[in-house]
Amino acid sequence: MPLSTTVRPPRGVRLALRLGYPLAGVLLFLGLTLILEWVAQSTTFDGVLGRGGYMGEPVALAVGAVLGLVLGLVWAVSVLGEALRAHVSSRSVTLVWDDARVSVPRSLVEAVVLDADLVLVGAGTVELARVRCDLDRAELHAALAAHGYPEPLQDDPNGTQFVPWRRTDTDLPRQERRLLAARGAALAEGGHGDAELLRRQLAARGVMVRDMHRPGRRSRVQEWRAVAPLLAAPGLTPAVVPSGARRAGRPATATDGLDADGAHAAAVPAPRTLTTAPAAAAA
Repeated sequence: MPLSTTVRPPRGVRLALRLGYPLAGVLLFLGLTLILEWVAQSTTFDGVLGRGGYMGEPVALAVGAVLGLVLGLVWAVSVLGEALRAHVSSRSVTLVWDDARVSVPRSLVEAVVLDADLVLVGAGTVELARVRCDLDRAELHAALAAHGYPEPLQDDPNGTQFVPWRRTDTDLPRQERRLLAARGAALAEGGHGDAELLRRQLAARGVMVRDMHRPGRRSRVQEWRAVAPLLAAPGLTPAVVPSGARRAGRPATATDGLDADGAHAAAVPAPRTLTTAPAAAAA
């Protein structure tokens, strides 16, 4: 058995990207070249690149095709480089996508959920990692089994506890609302690394967050659920059950109704390479 197994998107998807983007680039630039030659014919310019005065001139078409092929290849390499990759070993699971990276030690993983998202769950249903899963699922199942991880669950047992987050909601303390707002802004700007860092800070404060993709102008909606915070001050008990808990039909948790300044320690900035801290998860 290899020390580590790397799982990528399905082979068919990767092949389609490697062939489809270059082909699309060639066709696009051939079309642009023909349009430019047609425009050139109506002027005193002697054809594209000065080599001919009629549409379909071979040199111009060849140059356009090469440019389209190169740009298509660059596009394909960029998309594949940003796609999710999972490095699975008996020591940890490392997930890498875009500019984000999170590594979770095997000793902290109590369950694995594999539905629309890949979720690594720790003690107290704390989500140590959550990311949209575009991996080859058969290969991922095989890699997890080979390295001794729990059998992935097809449905998230905590999925019904999530409720949509809105800026006007007051169910969460002020600092958690600020973190959710900052995470939404980071996602809107394509900053997946910053969004993952903020997700980790929210998880440490007892707020699990997921992204739901829905049709419409706001295709991405953040949803949250609360668990006992990892950074909660000792001796605090829940005061009230917020409306979010009532809507989700879940019991009150240690984060419900607590003031941000009294109930939570300040969020500590983490390095860009995100590694779940064993001490925090065990707290």
